[in-house]
Amino acid sequence: MKWFITDMDGTFLNDKKEIAPNAKEIMNKLQAKDIKFIIATGRPDIAVKHYYHDLGMNDVVISNNGSLIRNLKTGEIVYKKNFEIEEIEAIYSMYRELNDNGIEFHIYTLNYIYCDRLSFSMKRMKLLEENMPEELKTPMYVHNDIIGEIKKNNESCQKVMMISKNHKKVEHFFEKVKEVFPVDGTISATDFFDIMPKNCNKGTAIEKLAEYYGYTTDDCVVFGDNFNDKEMFDVAGWSVCPNNATAAICEMCDEVIGNNNDFSVIKYMEKYVDAIE
Repeated sequence: MKWFITDMDGTFLNDKKEIAPNAKEIMNKLQAKDIKFIIATGRPDIAVKHYYHDLGMNDVVISNNGSLIRNLKTGEIVYKKNFEIEEIEAIYSMYRELNDNGIEFHIYTLNYIYCDRLSFSMKRMKLLEENMPEELKTPMYVHNDIIGEIKKNNESCQKVMMISKNHKKVEHFFEKVKEVFPVDGTISATDFFDIMPKNCNKGTAIEKLAEYYGYTTDDCVVFGDNFNDKEMFDVAGWSVCPNNATAAICEMCDEVIGNNNDFSVIKYMEKYVDAIE
């Protein structure tokens, strides 16, 4: 039996950040057959809980590019790898030294997205979520002393995200961070750069889940559209991307399907369900 893992933005969601109208119906059919369909995202899981709810999901979410695996229904944490607070302090201090107001800086924890100002991406998220119930909105913590607040709240941090149109500057920043302590980094979307604790990516998360469930990665089918999905493609038995992915991503995958705006991942799953029925 196959098990499935999908990236969200640019893959499972359309450009308006919507799920397919029949997505929940397909999820119900998969669950009835005990087929796992799991979200793997660069976002924190607290930023996809409304999708998780709307889809009627009950399984784990791989989030923060693999530094956290948590079941949003039960709260069980299958895997978590944190930065040391001293590392977060050092990264933030280096960011402040850049003195570049064009770069947005976020810290992801189990409970919040922390930022020292309400960034453009957070404003956009607030707008998308304005009509949602409060319990499904993404918890944001905006404060001019985010390190102090993280310490006060006794939070553990799983990812740092920087947003900038100047890719070279952010990549240079990442190289500087790597000189101080071991970290992993990846481009997760246009202008988005993620920094995680060392050896955290979606591929290592899939291997941990395979061990947890007693599955084989050979039976795993993954869907993704960006460079933070590369390690998923490497470990899974079959890799699929939508045709809106770049040529470089398409070349990495075993199969290229329709566009994310046509909800091609759900169409793929619908065909799979129909075939096994």
